[in-house]
Amino acid sequence: MKRTSLLLSVLAALVLCVYITQRHDTATRHPAPAKMKAAEGTKENPSARSQHEWMLLRHPQTNTIPKDIGTRQNAFVNRLAEANARLHHLPQVTKWTRRGPYNVGGRTKALAIDVKNENVILAGCVSSGMWKSTDKGKSWRKTTSPNQLPSVSCIVQNKKPGKENLWYYGTGEYSGARGGSAAAPLSTNGFYRGDGIFKSLDNGETWSQLPSTVSGTAQTTDPFDFIYKLLTFEEEGVLAATSSGVFLSSDGGASWKHVLDFGEKYPSSDIAITSQGTFYAAIDGMGTANGLYTSSDGVNWEDISPPDWPDTTTRTVIAIPPSNEKTIYVLTEVAHWKQTMKKYEKGIGWSDLTKYLPCNAEMTTYGANMMMLYVKPDDDKTLFLGTVGLYRSKDGGYSYDVIGNYSDFHVDQHAIAFFPSNPKSMLVGNDGGVFGTNDNMAAAVPDPIYGDPHIEWKSLNEGYITTQFYSVAIDHGTPGSELVLGGTQDNSFLFSASTDSLMSWTGIFPGAMDGGYCAISDGGRYFYTGQAASFSVYRNEFPNDVWEVVDVTPASAIGMGLWMNPLLLDPHDSKIMYLPSQRELWRNSDLTNIPVVFPMAPTDINWTKLVNVHTDWHISALGMSEAEPRRLYYGCIAGSLYRLDNPQEGQPIPVALQGNNIQWYGYRYAHCISVDPRNVNKLLVVFPEYETMSIYLSEDGGDNWTPVSGNLEENPDGSGGGPSVRWLATLYVKDHPVYFAGTSVGLFSTIKLDGMNTVWVQEGAETIGRMVIDMIDVRQSDGYIAVATHGNGIYTAYLTDVSTSVTERTALPEHFMLHPAYPNPFNARTTIRFELPRAGMARLLVYNMLGQKVATLVNDYRSAGKHTAHWNAAEVASGEYILQLQFEKTRQTQKVVIQK
Repeated sequence: MKRTSLLLSVLAALVLCVYITQRHDTATRHPAPAKMKAAEGTKENPSARSQHEWMLLRHPQTNTIPKDIGTRQNAFVNRLAEANARLHHLPQVTKWTRRGPYNVGGRTKALAIDVKNENVILAGCVSSGMWKSTDKGKSWRKTTSPNQLPSVSCIVQNKKPGKENLWYYGTGEYSGARGGSAAAPLSTNGFYRGDGIFKSLDNGETWSQLPSTVSGTAQTTDPFDFIYKLLTFEEEGVLAATSSGVFLSSDGGASWKHVLDFGEKYPSSDIAITSQGTFYAAIDGMGTANGLYTSSDGVNWEDISPPDWPDTTTRTVIAIPPSNEKTIYVLTEVAHWKQTMKKYEKGIGWSDLTKYLPCNAEMTTYGANMMMLYVKPDDDKTLFLGTVGLYRSKDGGYSYDVIGNYSDFHVDQHAIAFFPSNPKSMLVGNDGGVFGTNDNMAAAVPDPIYGDPHIEWKSLNEGYITTQFYSVAIDHGTPGSELVLGGTQDNSFLFSASTDSLMSWTGIFPGAMDGGYCAISDGGRYFYTGQAASFSVYRNEFPNDVWEVVDVTPASAIGMGLWMNPLLLDPHDSKIMYLPSQRELWRNSDLTNIPVVFPMAPTDINWTKLVNVHTDWHISALGMSEAEPRRLYYGCIAGSLYRLDNPQEGQPIPVALQGNNIQWYGYRYAHCISVDPRNVNKLLVVFPEYETMSIYLSEDGGDNWTPVSGNLEENPDGSGGGPSVRWLATLYVKDHPVYFAGTSVGLFSTIKLDGMNTVWVQEGAETIGRMVIDMIDVRQSDGYIAVATHGNGIYTAYLTDVSTSVTERTALPEHFMLHPAYPNPFNARTTIRFELPRAGMARLLVYNMLGQKVATLVNDYRSAGKHTAHWNAAEVASGEYILQLQFEKTRQTQKVVIQK
């Protein structure tokens, strides 16, 4: 597909304007500047966010994210939980407090109203799970369990009489920029990779995964990793639009037929059905197969695309007016992030409405990530078109007005649901959660302050705790302080000082921008916030209920480097900040001395460029200890690691760290550096890529390294279904170090780093669950911990004692054990794990059902602990086989099945 190449970093700076009106009736000292949407990326690179997330997760050798990693890491963490329970490994924290935000929702892709009871609403987010309200959105509760995949992309109810309790939701959010480039090749996108379809038999109270849609193995295509749309028909019929085309089930999802298949380069981004059972499907991609298709039975399809259908389409959405099903509206994203709008009328043919589409910033889709089209159920001429903003057309697409944008609403529209009893009442799902209106036909009026036209909207997000946090910061200088601050996806920065989970959070720069890294000065007076997709850093103060905001961005710096740019306050003096700018490193000696000015602008006051810092790649991680002497560590997107002694003064000379024993694979993304708060020579570095070793420890200032991922890796070399590790923090409790690791499947801890024998135990299994953990912050003085989840807000806890001894936590297995092979059955390759209670000779053999030895997988001396073997049976015939593990005088066996 034609696409402007995605760069390894965004080279052009985007100057963001911000608005600082508070949502809690607080005043501003200066007039608020204009607002600009910059959540997904920049004007030069609309897919910057997707590219950043891909950089974190892709394997550095293949440049791809494993297709089936969602299934494999979920199965892996299941086995990990079983093993820890068996060996009595316990979490350190017994009680986690869900702090919120209570009043701010997140990226809502799935939205539906129960046809039998309009008080019942179901809503789901791409990383927050499924939620249900029984009082029209006044309150919410999560209905997916903590150990289920939290990804939700779409939802549908079976509306046949007697079948209304049946619901289905799809998983996985595919990036809109599917065309591929040098930086992000085809099939590498999809940060929130799904794993099939879930079904509810009790009106959305509980959910179970359809086994027929579970991802396969690394050697097979996984068509249900990304579900765009689901439809139901007849008694048990389900139609699914996926990244691999269209699938049909006639038995409630028990089995599927691939009914519209042109290969994985041709996804289906939307499907529709009329009340008479006529199906429509959109196929996207580059080539002759893309277009619009129709079918009378869901099995046999006909191409009805107009002659001028674009050669390349990124995403297509279809809207059929319920009051006039002879008409079809089609909105399509084509090459170079442009849109076309067409209408088909039976008996008349196609007409082009493209020239009537809005032409302004709010029409941007940021690579088709936010794009929807609906028709009012009782009026075939009233359209609702959603991109960044929400538009309404009352004349069938010939003119539009904006009815929802920034004011009292939110940007990035994804879904609409109409109340059956009154089509004027509707709900909208967007990146701010769920919003409702009782009159979608009301005249739009300008906002009295900012001028944004809108109709009356009501936020329905109280208790809908689905905010996606990228970062979290606490006050390190005040023991007992409950203050937490976090940067969010599309909800800027939010903070709270109350442990009451029903209290509303306050926004800093509330509006449609992504909040990046942040920090709080010792004592909590100043908040420092770095915007994503922008090289902009602000000092925020809240004296006398009046916000003071100062732009402290270094004016002479190069500008934006990474989409998510790190910043660090010196733990010895929180007036000092270290800030990377692409390959440069800057230091501010006293942020508090920068005066308040209006209009705000970057400044060079107290900023110094550290001229001896020269890196080959953009700086991506900073770390510093509370101990003396002062030493700053930093790392890059391509793995280089450095240290600076006495960085707080002068022009220190950096030392390049050797990185001995680190798996570099050419280059690795250094995402987090955690330095021991009591020892400047002891540090951990985190590499977040899948199927690679994740955590390394150095105890000599960074020259020599030992992998300490331990049981977070499926295999000793880091390969397999282990999670992506995002962050690491060290907290001393009664002189015992406790290490917390944030991963793509939840929070883990250990109290002893013992190389690859390190035992990590899941924390908050029934509260935090398997949420993506993007960042952790800890306070040494009182054991305070804050955890940023990407989908369920922020959790906090106090840890004042170590719950188990080091010996108990690292206990070796008492018996030798052969674990079930996974996958089983399998096609060509399976993985076998086994445990040995002590060192000795081990043999793992494969026999056929005639007792003939087929393969020897292990035949050597092994240490005590956990081991993994792989069987590549590509040359072995289908059938049943026996695995036999021999250790000393004991044997264990299990059956495996090869299916080809």
